[in-house]
Amino acid sequence: MHRIAKVLVCAALATALAPQEPAQAAPLKRLETVAVVEVQRCITETAEGRRAKTELEADFTKSQSKLDRKTKDLQKKVDDLQAKAAMLSQQELQRRQGELIQKEQELQEIYAQMQEELATKEALLTEKIYKNVAAIVKKIAKEEGIQVVLVRSEATVLYVNPKLDLTNRVIVAYDKLHK
Repeated sequence: MHRIAKVLVCAALATALAPQEPAQAAPLKRLETVAVVEVQRCITETAEGRRAKTELEADFTKSQSKLDRKTKDLQKKVDDLQAKAAMLSQQELQRRQGELIQKEQELQEIYAQMQEELATKEALLTEKIYKNVAAIVKKIAKEEGIQVVLVRSEATVLYVNPKLDLTNRVIVAYDKLHK
């Protein structure tokens, strides 16, 4: 009896540890239609994308102008302090140098804030356009029975037959919908 139990345990272990055949998935249908879209082109070449770029450039120019004025003002103060340094007491010279260092730090903070604001605004504008592009791509894909739409870039898709590129159609459809 004890021997039969050992045989049964060994048989159970052998069955459990034996390599299993992989589970069979439902047969896949061949991809009938694949297309690509250059999303970055859609973002930059739609009318809304060009307006966003113009707006961002105007904001950048305005911020850069403000930064340039503050930089020139700081440079004048540095030049003035250098010219008067010999006539000032050590204590007064240190006080003014401290003020200039503080002004320079403020200038760096303004620059960092400007960069952050522009990056945030660009991200919001880009996200809005991207969502609209994605909706248009989805609509075209459904209407034409396209099963897969890939984002085309040099890093992801090395070659595609131009007939499969939806980018121009998406840009035209985008501009019609979002004037």
